[in-house]
Amino acid sequence: MNFKAGSICGTDLHFYRGEWKLKRGRIIGHDACGVRADTGERVVMVPLYYCGSCYYCLRGLPTYCTRGKFYGINRDGFFAESIALRSRNLVPVPAGVSDEEVGIVEPVALALHVFNLLKPNVGEWATIVGQGPIGLLMTQIAKLKGCSVIAVDLEDYRLKLAEKYGASVCVNAREEDVAKRVKEITKRGSDVVVEAAGTRGTVEQTPFLVRKAGKVALVGEFAGYLNLEDADETVFFTTYISPVEYPLAVELIAEKTVDVKSLVTHRFRLADFEKALQTASNPAEKPLKVVVTA
Repeated sequence: MNFKAGSICGTDLHFYRGEWKLKRGRIIGHDACGVRADTGERVVMVPLYYCGSCYYCLRGLPTYCTRGKFYGINRDGFFAESIALRSRNLVPVPAGVSDEEVGIVEPVALALHVFNLLKPNVGEWATIVGQGPIGLLMTQIAKLKGCSVIAVDLEDYRLKLAEKYGASVCVNAREEDVAKRVKEITKRGSDVVVEAAGTRGTVEQTPFLVRKAGKVALVGEFAGYLNLEDADETVFFTTYISPVEYPLAVELIAEKTVDVKSLVTHRFRLADFEKALQTASNPAEKPLKVVVTA
């Protein structure tokens, strides 16, 4: 595989800043597209090695494969000139889709996976806490699932994008009491909640946003103390990416049903990778998706 384009994820930044441990010399990157060296076909690379025969793989849960490895985490990732991958880790890219767009497939696949697990009914309230790239794509998928979305963030520029993507209500957490506002809007609490901000504080806030017997997906961060005193019969779960949703994610991007292009705020060449990481890690630059190309 020859690298064409990829995007920097929050996981990459945790490694870059030294917040998470990573083996010295490990190549990072898990969201990218490339060209097959054998056929010349453009493909999206699925960043999960799975065996296909263990307990979890046989139950349609390859993410939790007992022999599994994540590219860019515990196996060398995609920010390299060439990468060796199995054919089943490659999803063909339709004509007319730019490399830049299919360098941002992983968060779309993640959003699809999350809402397939949440299973909201049409017309229900979905509160998405955090409107970075992950949260903004959660907002788009929630709308496709028929939800009314409450978008929560600290930055107005992100909330403006959430509104563009169809959020019914935008709440700036610097200016409003989020739990109080959500209860005012929904009357009883949100039917489903997605934590995509990636902080302990937002994790701990989720029980106060969801209605009784609702559902909460913890995506951005898993650590925190959950006060479940009033969260009767609420389901809380964590989740990671799944390869199952990748073909549909590529299809939705190709059809322009999901907009990833307007998330791109900065572009760099692979030769300037450190500068790309510095930009993605600098809040003053207002980065959403930083794309790296060959």
